[in-house]
Amino acid sequence: MNADFEGLRKYRDIKMRLHTLQTEIVGDTAKDYSSGYPHSIMLRGVACDDRTRNEVTLLQSELNVLDGLVDSVKDIRARDLLDRHYRRGEPWKTISESTGRSEEANKKYLQRYFKNVSA
Repeated sequence: MNADFEGLRKYRDIKMRLHTLQTEIVGDTAKDYSSGYPHSIMLRGVACDDRTRNEVTLLQSELNVLDGLVDSVKDIRARDLLDRHYRRGEPWKTISESTGRSEEANKKYLQRYFKNVSA
């Protein structure tokens, strides 16, 4: 695979990490004095500290780069295969069933595409 496209292998991992960072509920306790007497309350929400925001920004920019790479592929079949397998996470078997081509034929097509692009 072309060096520029090597990052596609981690596309799904990046998306899963982003989803976790943006939806995972974190909790903390605090004292509430509104009744005149202190009592503990549980606070829950999505983390929004600097470290989390920085990681989200970094991961989103990585995804944008990878999306741009896939979108820049002029070969329609290669772009479709890259989009379906890497961005949408479809297994090769599902792709082969819908394209009418074997898993091996689809993989080989991408290998040839990258060989021609890097030549």
